Amino acid sequence: MFLQALTLRSVIGVRPWERSFAQRLELDLSLSVDTRNAAARDAIDAAVDYAALSERLTQRAADADCQLIETLAERLAMAVLEDTRIESVELTLRKPGAVPAARSVGVRIIRSQSEVP
Repeated sequence: MFLQALTLRSVIGVRPWERSFAQRLELDLSLSVDTRNAAARDAIDAAVDYAALSERLTQRAADADCQLIETLAERLAMAVLEDTRIESVELTLRKPGAVPAARSVGVRIIRSQSEVP
């Protein structure tokens, strides 16, 4: 299961001007999920609801106040793994425009249920 280019807004950065407003970020997820039960039942309650997941991540980002993109990425990965049906997540978080000569900068992390506290 995947989700690509979800637009988020969050206060993020180390410089004072960066912290004065919520910046636009982009999120990609690749989820390891056993979809057989959802497919067999053809029921949303048996599936990972990507709309609900998107809303949760959008809200978590909006509520966050991080200096580092690494910190926000970690928090978002843990939010994804709150759904124990998700075995692991590969998360890419981009900060477009952070470096003028680059389209985007960011971080990619992989986390699994075995790492959830």
